Amino acid sequence: MKNFFVVFLLLFPAAIPSTQSTGYSIQAIRLADSPGDSVAEMVMGAPKDEKIDTVYALWLIQGNHRNILFDSGFHRDRWFKIWAIKDYLSPNEAVRQAGVKPEEVTDIIISHAHWDHMGGIDLFPRATVWIQKEEFRYYTGEAWQPGGQHGGIDPDDVRTLVQLNTQGRLKLIDGDSIEIIPGIRAYTGGRHTYASQYIRVEGDPPYVLASDNVYLYRNLREHAASATFTDSDHAANVAAQSRMIELANSPDRVIPGHDALQFQKFPTQGRIARIR
Repeated sequence: MKNFFVVFLLLFPAAIPSTQSTGYSIQAIRLADSPGDSVAEMVMGAPKDEKIDTVYALWLIQGNHRNILFDSGFHRDRWFKIWAIKDYLSPNEAVRQAGVKPEEVTDIIISHAHWDHMGGIDLFPRATVWIQKEEFRYYTGEAWQPGGQHGGIDPDDVRTLVQLNTQGRLKLIDGDSIEIIPGIRAYTGGRHTYASQYIRVEGDPPYVLASDNVYLYRNLREHAASATFTDSDHAANVAAQSRMIELANSPDRVIPGHDALQFQKFPTQGRIARIR
């Protein structure tokens, strides 16, 4: 009987269960519009008086029995009083529009700790949250000490991050080019915040989700830095953008953090653009 089974598998290899990845789908989900933003604050060297309408977004990656968010959006009231935010939908409801219940989100990969990217981590009750170890260390510690920098960081988000750690729902990524989930690799560089990151999603073709390490497609076209942690980080950000293009094998497959154009370049229905 044992020999028969071996012969059967040799003759009919399709009967062997596949262990290969089936690949991930990628969708951009628009949370809100941000009208009249200053281009010069996103593309270093742009004219001071130039304006552009941008978006707030997150990205849903699905496959291998996972519903993964890259960034988590925002919902805290204080930021609506500071920024012009139009046509808003909360992250948990926006994900529902993509057919995923909040409790079905398995993982959230945080690009960086700014309010509009980390502010929704409390809305997905079963998700494991991934963040760079140095980003966590800095914004839960010395950022709030004299001389520290915490502009754009919400204290309530930081408290939630610490709480998730005590609950065993936080994973710290220690460095560059780390495969955190099969087929998804995290990279550092450019220091948009203290230790921001971006990800490469494997597949045919691969895509790089840049978040605010690249604000707009224009950053890539003009080889211009995004806003970074300090002025001295601009050159590193430009170098990181070149690396992203290499990782994606095309600038068209590097997805910026706030560019409304991604909802025109890819097939879009309502708030959802299907990237792959």
